[in-house]
This record gives sequence, structure tokens and C-alpha cells, in this order.
Amino acid sequence: MKFSLYQRLAISLSLVFILLVGFFYFWFQQVEQRTRFESEQNLHLSLAANLARDNPLLAQGIYDHSALENLFHTLMVLGPAFEFYFVDPTGLLLTYSASPSQVKRDKINLIPLLQLTRNQAPLPIYGDDPRHLTRQKIFSAAPVFNGSDLQGYLYVIVAGEKYDSAFNRIQSNNHTIVSLVFIGGSVFFLFVIMLGLFRYFTAPLRKLSKDMNAFKNAGFDKSLVNLETWQSQSHNEVHQLGSIFSQMVEQINGQLERLKQSDSHRRQLLADISHDLRTPLASLQGYLETIAIKGEALPSEQRDNYLSIAHKNACQLKVLIDQIFELAHLEDGQVSLNLEVFNLAELLYDIVAKFSLAAEKKQISLTIEPKFPIIQAHSDIGKIERVLSNLIENALRHTPKGGAITLKVSNCDQKHCQLSVQDTGTGIKHEELAYIFDARYRASNATHSQGQHTGLGLAITKKLLTLLHTDIRVKSELGKGSEFAFNIRVANEQ
Repeated sequence: MKFSLYQRLAISLSLVFILLVGFFYFWFQQVEQRTRFESEQNLHLSLAANLARDNPLLAQGIYDHSALENLFHTLMVLGPAFEFYFVDPTGLLLTYSASPSQVKRDKINLIPLLQLTRNQAPLPIYGDDPRHLTRQKIFSAAPVFNGSDLQGYLYVIVAGEKYDSAFNRIQSNNHTIVSLVFIGGSVFFLFVIMLGLFRYFTAPLRKLSKDMNAFKNAGFDKSLVNLETWQSQSHNEVHQLGSIFSQMVEQINGQLERLKQSDSHRRQLLADISHDLRTPLASLQGYLETIAIKGEALPSEQRDNYLSIAHKNACQLKVLIDQIFELAHLEDGQVSLNLEVFNLAELLYDIVAKFSLAAEKKQISLTIEPKFPIIQAHSDIGKIERVLSNLIENALRHTPKGGAITLKVSNCDQKHCQLSVQDTGTGIKHEELAYIFDARYRASNATHSQGQHTGLGLAITKKLLTLLHTDIRVKSELGKGSEFAFNIRVANEQ
């Protein structure tokens, strides 16, 4: 059987309270008994001395067995709670008021008697009970002298067996019942109070548990459940947990929504990429099948043309596949940075040299401004080179014959410089600028001719710059050209 936290707390505290009540009841009984014995012993402290002084036989120090028996008998009639004994100076019992069959000891320890008569210990002081081998009781005692000779001690048990029997009988009839009623009533009262208190204190916890179960059963969809409103500034720890849980719910739902959007984008991207893969693949397959079927019947010039077209389609497939893998690699967050200090001018001239042949074929000027930028950059040189290469490829694709492309370094300060790629190409419509970095988005000015355009270059560029903790900015005017700019960190020379 499973118990809730509220039930476990209630049961545990009730058990603890019962143990505490039992402990304090036992302790109270001990204190009450000690107090009673102390008061009774103090009350009868001089009883034995008065008896020894007022009785002629004992006052004269004369020990007569039969006479003492009669005296003790008479005294017991007057005081049934008392038991009288006369012991010699060694503690040996000489005579007593009880019948011989009731006496279990022949000798008692005299140390308690000496402590009492000489006032050497606090009350109550317990002495040996002659009627029991191990029991001890409170007593009154007095030495008996004959002249200067010690004859023995008058030893009086103050609370004898008759007293114990009468007290226990009264206690069992009244005190025990009262005690049990008191304990039972106290436990029941506390149990009821604790149930109410625990129910009050654990109510927020039950609400939180209910919210969590409802959220789980709803498939972690917040829109399907009504969650409690928690006070984040409360000093109640459960309210603080509830507030944190609400934040977790918002975070989880936000992540699920982003995952859904990402999944939708991936599906759309897969559909678009499948189309782009199918086109060059179908072309490649068609030309290869034509060459295979016609064989030697094809003129060599036509065969070479077909092979050239098939090769271009194969290269386009390779570029597209490489970009797909690169984009997937970036989106999975598996790319690490290799930051280093490098000469920015050297990188820019290396990139210009790489694209100079393609620019010459289209009669496009490719320049650096200023010509020799003396900048020491601190970044990942490989990723910066990839970004600039993507931007220049994009500019070459959209810049007509006789146009210009400029790699410009500007707005330098102690921390950053701005790198930009400017072209005099077709430009981009203002309403399309917000979408050009989406994977597979093709603006209305996109070229449809020979180039190996795959539509992923700008998406990869934005991912790379995000990884480098910078952003890309675009300025464009339709028919006049575009400018793509981003910041690069400058190395601190100090």
C-alpha cells in the first residue's frame, strides 16, 4: 500500500508523539514517585529518633526481644504503613514487627542508615527492605545507646508493603485510567491538529504533483492543461519549485515548438534538395545512357560534348552533396573553432587569386579596398575564408558582364573591423532580404542558367558567422547591386 507524503508525515509524527508521551509519562511517574518518597521520608525523618527516645526500653538501651515485639506490634496497629526493625551495630536483624516468614534478609546494609542519621546525602535515601532480597525503600532510623555504648539501630520502613498495596490498588483503579484517558485524548487531539496542519502545508505540494502528472499525461503540451499560477517571490519552497516548474514547462514547450518548426523546415529542405539532386542526376543519367546506347554511332565531337555535360552535372551533384553535409554538420553543432591570429591582407589576396580566373571569364573586376589593409585578425581563418568564398561566388553569379566586385575593409576600431563584399549586380528586392539566408530560398533575381547554384551558400554563410559570434548585414537595391557585411575581431597587439 502506497502512502502520500501527507499520510507519511501524519503517521510518523503521531508515532513520535506517542513515544514522547510515553517517555514523559514514565519520567513523570519517576519524578512523582521520587518527590512523594522525599516528602514522606522528610516528614518521618525523626520518627525513629522519637520512638527511641520516648520508649523506656529503647531509651535505656535495653534490648528485650519479647518486649520489643509487643512494642512493634502496638506501633504497627497505630501506623499500619510502618515496618519496625531493630538491628545490631553490624546490621544484623535482631527483632522486627513482621512475622519471621515474611522476612527474607538476615542483615541489612548500614551505609544508608549512617547517611541518613549523619545527614550525609540528599533525600530520598533508600535502605534495604528486609522483606525482599533486592528491593529498597525509604526509611527512618536512629541509633540506640546504652550509656556511650551503641546497642544497635531502630530501623523503620516508612512505606511498607501495606502502604504499597493500598497505593497500588488506588492507583490502578483511578490514576491509571485517568492517565490512559489523558494520553489517548492527547494523542487523538494532536493527530487531528497535525492532520489539519499537514494538509495545509502539503496542499501546494499536492497541487504541484497534480500539475506535473497532468502535464505528463497531456504529452507535455501546455495548451491541453490548466496549470496553477505560482508565486516566484514567495518564501515557500514549494511555490518556488512550482515557479521553476512553470518556467520548465515554457522552456519545454518552446523547444518542442522549435523542433516542430525545424522538422518542418527539414522536410521542406529535403523536398527542395531532392528536386535539385534529381535534375542534374537525371541529366547525367540521360547523357550517359545515350552514350552507352549509341556507342560508336555517336560522332566523337558530340560524344565529347555529352561527356562534358555529364561531367558538369556530376560536379554540380558533388558540390550540392558537399554543401548538404556541411549545412547538416553546422546545424548539429558538431563544428569546433580554431581561433588564431592571421594577416587579413594575405587571406583577402589568396581569395581574390582563387576567383580571378572566373572573374576574368565574365569580365568582372575583383578588387580589394584599401589595397594593402594592415590588419591582424583573430578568428578561425578557415571559416572566414569559407564565408568570403560563398559571398564572392554569390556576387559572381548575380553580377553581369563588365561589373565589379569589391572586398572592402572599413570601420576599424580597437576591437573589430568590418569586412564587406560589394557588387554591381542585379540586387535584391527589399521584401526578400529577410528570407535570403533561409536554406533553399531563391530570390526573384536568382539565375537559372549554367552556373552550379545550389541555394545553400548563404545559409551556410550565416551559420558559420553565427558560430563566430557575429552577424551578417545586407544592403541591396534592385538593379544597382548588393553589399554583404560582417565584423571580424582584431588581434590585441599589447
